Amino acid sequence: MFKPNIFAKLPETESLAFYGALFAIAAADGSVDIEELNLIFKNIDFAQLSDSVKNQIQTYVTTPPALDECLKNLSESEDILRLGVMFFLINIAWVGNAIKPEEKQALELAKKELRISDAQVKAIEEFIQTIREFRQGEDKKPGVKYVKAAVDKLKAAGIPLNLIDAKGTTTNLYDPLTYSEESFWEKLKNFALVAGKEVVEKALLLYYALQNPKVPVWARTVILGALAYFVFPVDAVPDIFPVVGYTDDLGVLLAAIATVAIYINDEVKQQAKQKMRDWFGEE
Repeated sequence: MFKPNIFAKLPETESLAFYGALFAIAAADGSVDIEELNLIFKNIDFAQLSDSVKNQIQTYVTTPPALDECLKNLSESEDILRLGVMFFLINIAWVGNAIKPEEKQALELAKKELRISDAQVKAIEEFIQTIREFRQGEDKKPGVKYVKAAVDKLKAAGIPLNLIDAKGTTTNLYDPLTYSEESFWEKLKNFALVAGKEVVEKALLLYYALQNPKVPVWARTVILGALAYFVFPVDAVPDIFPVVGYTDDLGVLLAAIATVAIYINDEVKQQAKQKMRDWFGEE
């Protein structure tokens, strides 16, 4: 059971602005990678959202909103909420362990609009980097005191971690974010029969198109976004499936296929067709 947190009972306009800002910062460098999407979906509490907001968030996967518009809708929120938003924006920007110029510019904008101090930003960045180093270390014990020191700095900067990260998205030290071919296939196979042939076929077409190294960055971003929406919410909100259903997933997959259709060649179609035979048998 998660602790109460500042995002639990937000007005939906603020919830949408918050989640929109997460997608926007992920796309600041021109593309959204799978780890960024994974982290975003781990933070979305679908159970608290109306269908209209869920549908709007779905569109953000392939078409992130403008960061400045999202920030404007949050600029007059209470202090703790603005701090929480900044915390997660920095967390997502640091997913690749390095801040790109475009991401740095986006974070500067967020700091200004949300009225976050340099000291608070520094405390958040030090905490996030400490957690990442702790996760990557083979021997965990020597790093514990550094994690505690980083948490103390957050508290000193007026940032209550237990409220802004009640799900433990950042502080779950022994469960680093991972993505692999194995996990993708495992998740897809587990839900193949539930999702149905048409959804699975469309997901496979996109997956095999993604394997082509000649597919440009913009098309890869579209494909990753569509596949991520299909795959990751299963892990993020298992308690609401299959209530959400796969109808919306099919719409996202179809939209992505239409957008990158030029890269779905005969080889891709044949690979998808063969995998469908393996799973569902001959027609």
